[in-house]
Amino acid sequence: MFTLFVIVFLDLIGFGMIIPVFPFYAERVGVAPSTVIFFLGLYSAGQLVGAPLWGSLSDRIGRRPVLLATLLANAASAFMLAESDTGLTLALSRIIAGLAAGNISTAYAYTTDITTDATRPKALGLLGSAFGMGFILGPALGGLLAGGNADDGSSLGRVAMGAAALSLVAFVLTFVRLPESLPPEKRRQKHTKRAGFGVYLARPTLRGLLLATVIVVAAVALFQSTMALFGAERLGIGPRTLGWIYGFVGVISVAVQAGIIGKLTTRFGPQRLTRAGAVLIAIGMAGIPLAQQLPWLLATLAVFGVGSALFNPSMSGLVAGSAAPHERGGVLGAYQAAASLGRVIGPMAASGVAQVAGLAWPFVVGAAVSVLGLLFITSTPRMAPPGQ
Repeated sequence: MFTLFVIVFLDLIGFGMIIPVFPFYAERVGVAPSTVIFFLGLYSAGQLVGAPLWGSLSDRIGRRPVLLATLLANAASAFMLAESDTGLTLALSRIIAGLAAGNISTAYAYTTDITTDATRPKALGLLGSAFGMGFILGPALGGLLAGGNADDGSSLGRVAMGAAALSLVAFVLTFVRLPESLPPEKRRQKHTKRAGFGVYLARPTLRGLLLATVIVVAAVALFQSTMALFGAERLGIGPRTLGWIYGFVGVISVAVQAGIIGKLTTRFGPQRLTRAGAVLIAIGMAGIPLAQQLPWLLATLAVFGVGSALFNPSMSGLVAGSAAPHERGGVLGAYQAAASLGRVIGPMAASGVAQVAGLAWPFVVGAAVSVLGLLFITSTPRMAPPGQ
């Protein structure tokens, strides 16, 4: 589990490095500011395809080969980003990166392979904290490498090359240190037909969880795709400060997921924590448009960060608990696909809302949407035995 944590952590640092510089990178190659959000959505579109593909493939051939192949693809996408000089190559780099990032479903499946029902919430929280720590160091490191001058193209390129290097380090660590977690006798057989997304939606237990995931993650994506532009317009925030802001949210996430999520799950159960997470996400997003100074913005982001830290591992634990070992990768792939669909819908919606009503309104819409997701979580029945 520690080795998997380090691998995901390194890979997410590389991803996080690109977040605060990407809007400025896109504008440098001629992408209009109003369409930057669309380019962010391309990453999620790639992940939408990749997550169920890699998850299901890992059920059949094992987790390790899938992780190795996708880490190499992630490094290649970062190299392509560093060399991008047109909107087309920039778009291709984001799509490839999204396809590779679909390996998150495999990482979650690996975690469920090596844990029991009792130890799984803490392990999933630990894996979630790897994401949080990646977002702490990644955006901060990316912002520092980029500096305060958004017109310095060479520094932006160095950020992408650094991200590629970290993915390669994660590849080597996976190759040397990470054993296979799914023995052949527990894998999906070649003659067994792979279940599609519609099959999982037909299960009452999974349907509510997957729909809630689409809705709440779409709300979060409204925040992620608008924050940089909103911060620059409202508070004059540049790449470096934005990197520290994302790092602040990451600190909150790690404190919750690595420190107390296991105890909270034992006391309250994953369904209650998932609902609480959706509520806190809504409260945090609703407060962002009111920010006129940085302290207020940080306060609302702290609430948002706690909500996200509660929602993600609790929801993934609920989904994992509804799957048998031989289908766990596929089910978690469907969960990641639902999350990716939300990340596609969110930026698209944010782009339209921002153009019509201004950059503050995507946060308002996101808060309302998160509350809608709460209704699906509340109506989700108790866990059924795997396969039902």
